Parts: sequence; structure tokens; C-alpha cells
Amino acid sequence: MLMERWRPLDLRRRGELGPYDGELIALHMVPKTSGRSERYMVGRLEVEAGRTWMCGGGNTLSPAEMRKFYDLRWVYLPEDEVKKEGPSRSDTATRA
Repeated sequence: MLMERWRPLDLRRRGELGPYDGELIALHMVPKTSGRSERYMVGRLEVEAGRTWMCGGGNTLSPAEMRKFYDLRWVYLPEDEVKKEGPSRSDTATRA
């Protein structure tokens, strides 16, 4: 598997450079001051009412607000290929 490099998150040029809405990404937040610690978040960027939000892991944050405190970098993450199957026979037997 080819590893991609972390790229700076440019919210003004996302349409050209990515990441695009709904793509699974990892966001690396590097603090601008020593009073904070590095953070990582896995999720998807979404636009609602003209604002970009990062949603994932039960949290929602605004990259525009986070830029004040962190340098933001991102990388694509591959999607898992999961087969969608119906319930197994043991599941249906226990439900009846």
C-alpha cells in the first residue's frame, strides 16, 4: 500500500486541492503554542449552511476555528470494503 503524505488543509481551495465532502480523512492538529497537545481525528468534512465541519468519532468540530490554535494537516484514508449480507440463520432463530 502506498502511503500518502500529510498535506496542509486549505479551506479556501478545497474544491481544487481536496479533501472533498464525504471523503474519509485523518486530520492531524499540530498546536501553534506549547500549551496544547497534538491531536488526530478521523472523519469526513461536510458543508452545512456555508460552513465546513469535520464529523467523526462522535465529535464535530469547525476547522476554521481550529486553525486559530492548530496547524491542520490531512491525509486520505482508504474505505473498508465490507460485504453487506442479511442476518445469519442463528440471528433469525434467536429473534423468533
